[in-house]
Amino acid sequence: MGKINFKLWVTAVLLVFSVWALYPSVKWSQMSAEKKETAEKEKDTILNRVIRLGLDLKGGTHLLLEVDSSKLDENVKVSDAIDRAIEIIRNRIDEFGVAEPMIARQGDKWIVVQLPGIKDPKAAKELLGKTALLEFRIVDNSKEAGQALALLSDKGITPKEYRANPSKYNDITKLLPAGSSIYESKDASGYYVLDKAVLTGASLVNAKVELNGQFGMPHVSIEFNKDGAKTFADVTGKYRERNLAIVLDDVVQSAPRINSRIPDGKAIIEGNFTADDAKLLATVLRAGALPAPVKVIEERTVGPSLGNDSIQKGFMAAIVGVLAVLLFMIVYYRTSGVIASIALVINLVALMAFMAYFQFTLTLPGVAGIALTLAMAVDANVLILERIREELSSGKTSRVAVDAGYQKVFWTIFDANLTTLIAAVFLFQFGTGPIKGFAVTLSIGLIISMFTAIVVTKLIYEFLFKENLIVKFKI
Repeated sequence: MGKINFKLWVTAVLLVFSVWALYPSVKWSQMSAEKKETAEKEKDTILNRVIRLGLDLKGGTHLLLEVDSSKLDENVKVSDAIDRAIEIIRNRIDEFGVAEPMIARQGDKWIVVQLPGIKDPKAAKELLGKTALLEFRIVDNSKEAGQALALLSDKGITPKEYRANPSKYNDITKLLPAGSSIYESKDASGYYVLDKAVLTGASLVNAKVELNGQFGMPHVSIEFNKDGAKTFADVTGKYRERNLAIVLDDVVQSAPRINSRIPDGKAIIEGNFTADDAKLLATVLRAGALPAPVKVIEERTVGPSLGNDSIQKGFMAAIVGVLAVLLFMIVYYRTSGVIASIALVINLVALMAFMAYFQFTLTLPGVAGIALTLAMAVDANVLILERIREELSSGKTSRVAVDAGYQKVFWTIFDANLTTLIAAVFLFQFGTGPIKGFAVTLSIGLIISMFTAIVVTKLIYEFLFKENLIVKFKI
């Protein structure tokens, strides 16, 4: 296979890949708002192939969180608690499936969280702020406990109301044996459980969603570490035939009966969960508890209308700018300008295709990175064409001038793009959020730009010379 054929095949593969990768994004852009909303609710697979948009383009939620340092243990530094909280929040968001979130420390005790595409700030705050204290408590099945719960039900008092002010209901309190407390369950009924937890979520090593085999209902499967498994085995052996309440944040999720000793440290949490409830619970348990409660001190929702305006204006600006550049190249450099314009269009299409395929997030700074990339691509083509013009002026034939032009400017273009690429790598490594978006588009764009400016345009010249479509031309 000759050099020309090899370059032709590589370019053809790039074009086919670009069309294939961009097709879902084009299809998505032509869908109505109603169809997009339906696709998002049904989690259509097309969402995994469209270009992702950042908070500034798509809209989403911006939260400023503050860690309640007054609830920290005395031996825990605030700085360490912030670091741990950031890591836990990052794990929760990653598992929640938010694309390209921005999570960063701000000041001494604040954390900035930006969640592109999250339209329900309430759900986001619940996910981020949940402390997730998981406890296992033995249910008190004594006669007194049953009488207290019955009286509670007869009076129409919920366990939550009782726990908020037990002194208000002395007649019920008198019935309760010492060492036990009433806890609310998910269906608002009550459980009477021993005060001392036999095990906590600190011993957890894994939590995942599973489906019940007969009815397909989701539940959360949990697994304890070595010490936790030993304790769990002792507890299930000691309290056989009793009920074990699984309490999450003071709410009883379920209270299964212990039929036998469980030696392997594995259990399930059932509680009439929806699939989303089970996923959220598993996520929170797996990520661990926050070192202290966090509170939202600032909340902003970037509406999709603002994002759409930005997209439309940016799109129009890009179209006008690209067309103006292409027109200038064609008018000023004629045939060679057409060839350079083809390379610029391939550059832009391939860049967007890679963004879609690798699921990078496009932000406004990312759009700036694309603009800078195209500017450098134009600069590379101008360098090549000006060098070819000099070679033609010296009396060389068209083919020799083209070969000499590419040969003499190669290292200039390579060095310029390489130094910019190094800067982009550092921006990506040490930057956050929008800075990373800029670095991503700039890095991909530079690599594609070098390929299109040096390989694609040269390939077109070689093809035209080989087929005798041009013999002599002027720039």
